[in-house]
Amino acid sequence: MKFNKTFLALHFIVFLWGLTPVLGKLITLPALQLVWWRLVIALMSLFLYAKFKGIDLKLNLLKTLPLIFWGVIVGTHWYFFYNAIKVSNVSVAMIGFSTLTLFASLVQPFLLKKKIVKVDVVYGIIILMGLCFISNAEQSNLLGILFGVLAAFTGALFGVYNGKLIQSFHAVQIAFYEFIGALIFISMVMLLGTDNTTALWTLPSTTDFIYLIILSVCCTTLAFTWSVEILKKIDALTVIVTNNLEPVYGILISLLLFGQSEYMSIQFYIGAIFLFLAVFTYPIVKKKLNLL
Repeated sequence: MKFNKTFLALHFIVFLWGLTPVLGKLITLPALQLVWWRLVIALMSLFLYAKFKGIDLKLNLLKTLPLIFWGVIVGTHWYFFYNAIKVSNVSVAMIGFSTLTLFASLVQPFLLKKKIVKVDVVYGIIILMGLCFISNAEQSNLLGILFGVLAAFTGALFGVYNGKLIQSFHAVQIAFYEFIGALIFISMVMLLGTDNTTALWTLPSTTDFIYLIILSVCCTTLAFTWSVEILKKIDALTVIVTNNLEPVYGILISLLLFGQSEYMSIQFYIGAIFLFLAVFTYPIVKKKLNLL
């Protein structure tokens, strides 16, 4: 019974993550401004959560610097993710983003100094073939696919390295200082950009602000802290396979909400099925080979 409740909670968290691209499309702000407001609201809610739980956020400067550096990667990741949606649509962005699990395994040997596994290379080729098939069918959406893949790559970078940081820091401390680093980076980009100097100080519309609250509090702070607790109760394979449902949830919800603007060619969906089969079987094969 406890496992069933935890498994349902995990699915709910992944469902919340699947909402993030949908909310990204609903929010009318450009990608940079969207990320800036998400970070501001998420930081405030994370700070309140830490105070409520009695988690000490104080760290010396030398310890915060690596976290702030990785926060730059987090900010870049979110920009790529939402820009993919802005230049194409949710379906295209999520197809590119579905490569996250694969990138995580490919960058792990370099960041954590582990051996390169042959099955990772094989699956890398398979997924690349799937992406090429989709890209060939969706020439007008190549930029969206590219930004989606870049979002997956940058997400894999900080996701993998956070696995090392968690050995030295509390999960909330990692998120808090990474969000600060991301906010500093995104603010600098906005201030230096010729078209964005005034947008930083412009308040979002009421509707956008409501969506930003849901995105920042529910899909970021709540989902993040809850997922940390769940990792203590469910094995890694279950978590990885379930997390692969995020692109599926995102595409299905967007099809229901946005209809025709999300409809793609038959070749797109054939390639998507091929890609999802590879992504879902990937951790299972690694488990069978005792590599996970």
